[in-house]
Amino acid sequence: MNKRDYLVKTFSRTKRKDYENYILTAIWHKLDNMELKPVSQQYVKRNDGKHALMDLYFPQLHIGIEVDEAYHQAVVEADKLRMDEIISAVSEEAIEDFEILRIDASKSIEEINSRINEVVGIIKQKASKTTLKWRTYEEELQMMKKQDYLSIYDGISFKDIKDIANTVFGKNAKRYQLSCFRIIDNTWLWCPKLSITIDGDTKSAAAGWLNHLAEDWSYIDESHQNQEMLENRKKTLMEEINQDRKRAVFAKYKDNLGFNRYRFVGVFKCIGLSPEDESCVRYIRIDDKVEVVK
Repeated sequence: MNKRDYLVKTFSRTKRKDYENYILTAIWHKLDNMELKPVSQQYVKRNDGKHALMDLYFPQLHIGIEVDEAYHQAVVEADKLRMDEIISAVSEEAIEDFEILRIDASKSIEEINSRINEVVGIIKQKASKTTLKWRTYEEELQMMKKQDYLSIYDGISFKDIKDIANTVFGKNAKRYQLSCFRIIDNTWLWCPKLSITIDGDTKSAAAGWLNHLAEDWSYIDESHQNQEMLENRKKTLMEEINQDRKRAVFAKYKDNLGFNRYRFVGVFKCIGLSPEDESCVRYIRIDDKVEVVK
């Protein structure tokens, strides 16, 4: 997606929120910097474990904008969020210079415009201290290849499984159809589509498989709606444990523009049945980073 289409799609998400739309587009036009990438409707995981919605986020500068309106509830409990929103959230605790700037939309137009100018000044000042480049997806992948490790705290997300295999694990594939396969040595690449919880009822999003990722990403519980499939899965547990098999997990979700993405959530290892629910197989996270194969 080119910059024009990206910007139109990003700011169109606020078209039914009159005050927010006025404020955010005013900020963007006053910044007048096409190397600064904006992200709309970005969730952030706060240090207290709760999530907040940033109306606009600049990932290159770690600056978020929140527009406060009378009906705007900034802090949301995790159980009220979709799994997509939790997976794509920015971790506040992982960014030292993280900053949120608030604008009160209930003020007069003069006060709103004054605050907009203040916010723009803060953003420009921080931008002047760093070299900005709005990279294409392909450029992001090339940068990723140069790193020694991919961490769960890295902001990169992948469009498809092929890009994960080629960028992180040194493959040269045109496509992959499986969501779980051996990628290198005793490490398997696993790209689960996570379960959806609606009104307390867990629903499968992947052909009957129920994959629940803990909110802190410390474990994954895997089950299946079909009892026969579940029993067959349990039979393979000891083989996986005895082989000391590891799984590099890239969870599938939809980003804030509605596109499918894969994000690294850690390296996991099977420990047997879940201690909370014996109908589930449990994987615990053993590492928050994976080596990038050159």
